[in-house]
Amino acid sequence: AQLGEEAISTSLIAGLIGLIIVILFMIIAYRVPGAVAGLSLIFYTATILLTFNAFDITLTLPGIAGIILGIGMAVDANVIIYARIREEIAAGLSVHAAIKSGVGKAFSAIFDGNITTLIAACVLMWLGSGSVKGFAYTLAMGIVISMFTALVVSRFVINAVYAIGVRDPKFYGIAKERKVVDFVGKRKIFFAVSIIL
Repeated sequence: AQLGEEAISTSLIAGLIGLIIVILFMIIAYRVPGAVAGLSLIFYTATILLTFNAFDITLTLPGIAGIILGIGMAVDANVIIYARIREEIAAGLSVHAAIKSGVGKAFSAIFDGNITTLIAACVLMWLGSGSVKGFAYTLAMGIVISMFTALVVSRFVINAVYAIGVRDPKFYGIAKERKVVDFVGKRKIFFAVSIIL
């Protein structure tokens, strides 16, 4: 019991450190949208912990793993949205139009990714037992809440930030021109490296 208690407390500390690092990275990489993503992640974490408390769910190690994985899913959704916004600004759209278009275009990718993970969580609930089931329930709850925070909360906050006057495209990041790697042309090298590994 002592070992379990210690593992839970260290896992919570690790989760908190991870959350802080992710928020800082998002702010550095995406500027204003990164700060919005940080607020969304804090909202996500608070909502999931309040949900645990409301339904009197015991926080176990697999449950904490589900929460941390849910944070990853929430970040992923925000990254997809903000990368789309950057691309739209680079294509010449105004910031307001880029936000609207970016969220719209990112929706299907976010929805598909989350639904497939939700299906996997349902299979784990159905076939798993004990701690696996606990992980699956937490993961499913995290996916639903992360979709809500990414598609509703983040969207609302970024539109609010735009409405209060943060309208310069430089605050939303400009898409950098990427160097194209000819993977197909160099397939023999990649195949050889893969076989050796």
